[in-house]
Amino acid sequence: MVIDVAHASFMTVQGVVSITDAPIILSHSILKMEDSRPLSKRAITPEHAKLVASTGGVIGAWPSGFNKSFEEFVDNTLRLVDVAGIDHVGLGTDMDSNFKPVLDSYLLLPKWSDALKAKGLSTGEVGKIMGGNARRVLGKVIG
Repeated sequence: MVIDVAHASFMTVQGVVSITDAPIILSHSILKMEDSRPLSKRAITPEHAKLVASTGGVIGAWPSGFNKSFEEFVDNTLRLVDVAGIDHVGLGTDMDSNFKPVLDSYLLLPKWSDALKAKGLSTGEVGKIMGGNARRVLGKVIG
């Protein structure tokens, strides 16, 4: 069984990490911003992201309206990579009931991929974010 800690508090994630040796996922979130903008309670701290990554897990970069624009979503994806590592970031889905999504169709995934490459990620690194990391976690847990 894959454990998804989306919507879970930092303390809950600590508890989950203490009782599993399997990678966990946080299917959709965003790192807290350094500005004072109010964000969803789903926004996580760097420590929270590192905790998920410490299991070998993956965090979905969430294209919600808590990003001011598509460009900010790209930058926030890179912030998450800087914090958690390239092996621990993926696409945060939940686009159906998303809050003012900046990426509202899977048909736009090539645009996100191209933007990440334009910001300096390699094709292989982008491949990890675009599904490779999630596939690795799923393979380890249910494979």
